[in-house]
Amino acid sequence: MLKTKEKRHMPQNIKTKVFYDLCSTCIHAKYCTFPQDPMTPVQQCEEFDDRVEVAPRPIKERKDLEMNTSVGAENDREEKSHYKGLCSDCRNRHTCVFPKPEGGVWYCEEYQ
Repeated sequence: MLKTKEKRHMPQNIKTKVFYDLCSTCIHAKYCTFPQDPMTPVQQCEEFDDRVEVAPRPIKERKDLEMNTSVGAENDREEKSHYKGLCSDCRNRHTCVFPKPEGGVWYCEEYQ
């Protein structure tokens, strides 16, 4: 089997193409010790880290943790319309700590 030395020419459009790989979001990219080839984007790296330090969010207090003791069909109807999805008739809705998205909750392991 004969091997020929063939000079590979990189097409002009590839020379200017930007590859988005792990290195583009890695925090160690500026000081990376691994050689990078622009023709082959990096898809796996043991030193990859894209962590961004974020300030912790303040804990929001839930206003509806107290049990609503008012009795009446009107109050019950108002309360049910406040919650959407499973939360509208769940027994745990007054003490539930899970978030209640605007579109409603449609799957919950704690539903009763």
